[in-house]
Amino acid sequence: MNENELKHWLDNRWEEVLTDYTSDPDPEIDRFVNSSVVSIRYAFLTQLLGKHTDSARDLLCLQSGGRRSSAELAGRWDPRGFCARVVVPWVQRNQGVLGTSADPYVNKPLRRPRLDQGTESLRNRKEWEALVDILGALQSASDSAIVEDMIIRGLRSIARRLRDQHVDYPVPMRIGLDHLCNILDRYLAVSNGGLRPMIVATALMRIIGKAFSLFPKVESQGVNEADAATGMPGDVMCYGQDDNLALSVEVKGNELTLTELEATVAKARTGRVVNILFATPGLAAADSEAIEARVMEEFAQGSNIHQTSIQSLARNSFMLLGEDWRIRFLQAVCEELDVRSTQPADRVAFAKLLTSNP
Repeated sequence: MNENELKHWLDNRWEEVLTDYTSDPDPEIDRFVNSSVVSIRYAFLTQLLGKHTDSARDLLCLQSGGRRSSAELAGRWDPRGFCARVVVPWVQRNQGVLGTSADPYVNKPLRRPRLDQGTESLRNRKEWEALVDILGALQSASDSAIVEDMIIRGLRSIARRLRDQHVDYPVPMRIGLDHLCNILDRYLAVSNGGLRPMIVATALMRIIGKAFSLFPKVESQGVNEADAATGMPGDVMCYGQDDNLALSVEVKGNELTLTELEATVAKARTGRVVNILFATPGLAAADSEAIEARVMEEFAQGSNIHQTSIQSLARNSFMLLGEDWRIRFLQAVCEELDVRSTQPADRVAFAKLLTSNP
């Protein structure tokens, strides 16, 4: 494949890894991805990707120029230029996960004809020799799938590194209402077990509570935690000035069903909750009439039940508030992500959306 095709392939594999990777360590690979030597981190990924682009390339080659023996001529290539064009931009788009160098191959340890030459004079000699050993073994392997498998293992290791790394969120200084809602639409369109809706809903209720002086305190429980186990009557609890529960918010990534409504009503009665808001994309078509009837029944008995999507609630709220509250909301989402999300995919995805076009 050419370099543009490789970039597309790399982005696709990375997205797959971010959404489905093991947290179990891989010591053989982790030692290079987490090496204290930035050049080793870059060299490990660059050499493998270069080989995957063109199987004729020598995994241990570092320079395309200079004198070469006849055995080396066929496999020589330019890892430095390849790294600058392919790997560095990819790393920069992913929180500088391997380091912030714009030209890693300019460092002295990589200014050699080959990785397997001159290692005896290098600092961290054992680490460089370990890199030579693993790449040398792959160079002699006849099956190209082995190189691809090693790259995937490397990406999984990078994902684990990113998981434990601080994510920088480029929150803009100003954002239009339509652009904000577009970000929410795109972010919430990805199903991930309910974490994203919970994070966004919690941040939104915190901002609404402050902006309209409604809820001095907002609490939320963890995704998939049973309400009975936590002692909480809902997903997000909004408390009034007297510290009494003013509103219970049920957050669902799916359309509301009658069964879910009934479960919430029963829970609300136990907790003596009067005001309930369902933050869901809508009502299940098969249950919509029955849900509307139950809502009216509960209203007659003293309960106020409403349903709206997170996006609609956000749009309607920020239509009434000043521009600065939109920025504060985005910052609140970032804070919730850092506290609640253990997966890099959710944090990285939101960070990327913050730089997306309106």
